[in-house]
Amino acid sequence: MKIVSFVIPCYNSQDYMEKCINSLLSGGDKDIEIIIVNDGSTDKTAEIADRYADMYPDIIRAVHQQNGGHGAGVNAGLKNATGMYFKVIDSDDWVDKKR
Repeated sequence: MKIVSFVIPCYNSQDYMEKCINSLLSGGDKDIEIIIVNDGSTDKTAEIADRYADMYPDIIRAVHQQNGGHGAGVNAGLKNATGMYFKVIDSDDWVDKKR
């Protein structure tokens, strides 16, 4: 079981989602999982999510669904989470490890 499940709901987030994902990976901790929810994006969000899931199969999962809005993305993440704790990180946010 993972300790923390981070969920990143994404809609047309290709321009900034990688900064968010990389900031969560910076700790390199196997006790976390990152669930990227592609909420029906029409840009390259799905491709980016799948690429990260392939690169980090023990940490990252990509979930794809039809567009349902931010709440639907959060709920899809919650449905797929296995961690003891749950945290939503918007795709245009990041974690600053310096603080």
